[in-house]
Amino acid sequence: MSVKEQVLLLLEESRDKALSGQEIADRLKVTRAAVWKAVKGLQAEGYAIEGVNNKGYLLEKAPDILSAAYIEQALRKAKITLAVQTEKEVVSTNTLLGQYAAAGETRDMVLLAEEQSAGKGRRGRSFFSPEGTGLYMSLLLHPDATPAEATMLTTLAAAAEAAALEAVTGQPVQIKWVNDVWLRGRKISGILTEGSASLEEGKLQYVIVGIGINIYEPKGGFPEEIKEVAGALLPHDISRENMRNRIASELLIRFMQFYREFPRKVYLEEYRKRCFVIGKQVRIITPDGAPVPLRDGKNRSDALVLGVDEDCHLQVRYEDGTEEFLSNGEISIRM
Repeated sequence: MSVKEQVLLLLEESRDKALSGQEIADRLKVTRAAVWKAVKGLQAEGYAIEGVNNKGYLLEKAPDILSAAYIEQALRKAKITLAVQTEKEVVSTNTLLGQYAAAGETRDMVLLAEEQSAGKGRRGRSFFSPEGTGLYMSLLLHPDATPAEATMLTTLAAAAEAAALEAVTGQPVQIKWVNDVWLRGRKISGILTEGSASLEEGKLQYVIVGIGINIYEPKGGFPEEIKEVAGALLPHDISRENMRNRIASELLIRFMQFYREFPRKVYLEEYRKRCFVIGKQVRIITPDGAPVPLRDGKNRSDALVLGVDEDCHLQVRYEDGTEEFLSNGEISIRM
């Protein structure tokens, strides 16, 4: 951890009391000049740090920028071991972690970025990832699990994320089967899970869980192709201190608490509680958006959702009373 990050943590912990340059230097075992340089660097990044006469430095306001030190500290307090890396801009957090894994990275870690130039969505789609408006993060994990078991990490992530967002913001967050997180009738997040497996052992070598969350509405709105369905937690003109760090920390803590029990499915109760399609009439479409064709002359597009089973298959009942379990690989749902 850099001196600048350590200074920031001390100032965050002492928001109601100024710390002198000498006190900070003594605690960090660095020079006062190093402290001064760190403070100037933080001020340049947007931190409102005031020099109080005869008292020292006081952090009055923090911008909403990603801080590895902030997130690491929250994870340590929760007794969670996870390497944390933040970047200003990446092509894709999933892509970069995939490169790390291919190069032999064996640590479990999380990578967060302020912006993605080519964020990855499901089925080859892109994920809109402008600077400063979202939380773009991916976890690199090495579970002792089969590829089939690892597909449930997407469900685990959705449950952890929805619970974390609600805990931080107080807003009721829901899940649209199978892995879209919704708020106020709009999609605010997507999850993409990728991995590599050993064919000989039938075990995963690693898995990458990518999560993209629209925290603030982008200035000028969302692109034309997604503006009818995309939403955000907050308007673009409301920026809150450390919002993305707080959400990232809460999400990672909840994810890792579920993950400690994996492949046991302790997260399913949380998922089912938030899955708003249960009990509703839905229209089923193919992955490319086309209507589901008639099967034996019978309608298989309109159905009532009965529930979600242990493997996160959607149990539906068609108009003729026939019931079926559907997997994410077969269909999408249009409400």
